[in-house]
Amino acid sequence: MEQRLLYGESWNTSDYLFTKDDGSLIIPGTINGWLDRFSKRHGLPHINPHAFRHSAASIMISQGVDIVTVSKMLGHTKTSMTTDTYAHIIEENKAKASECIADAILRKKDE
Repeated sequence: MEQRLLYGESWNTSDYLFTKDDGSLIIPGTINGWLDRFSKRHGLPHINPHAFRHSAASIMISQGVDIVTVSKMLGHTKTSMTTDTYAHIIEENKAKASECIADAILRKKDE
C-alpha cells in the first residue's frame, strides 16, 4: 500500500504477487534468481517460488477455508483443479472432521 501511495497515478495495478516497486510485472526469472542467491547465502536448499503458492493453499485448506474461496484465491477457473491438486489435504481434513464428530457423539467427556 505504501508503494501504491508513493507512485500515485503511476502505479500499475495487477493481481501478481511479485512485482516491481511500481506494481508492474516482473520477469519470473528474476524471482528465481533472487531466491537462488538468498538460499545460497543462507545455506538453504533451492526454494521454488511456486512452493509459496502451494504452501498458502495448503494452509488455507488445512485451516478450514472453503475450497471455492481457495480456488478463487489461486485463480483456478474450476474448483475441480483445486480439489484434484490438494486432494491429499482434503482427505486429511475429512479424517479430522470424522474424529471431531466421534469425539462429540461417541466418546465420554472428562468431567
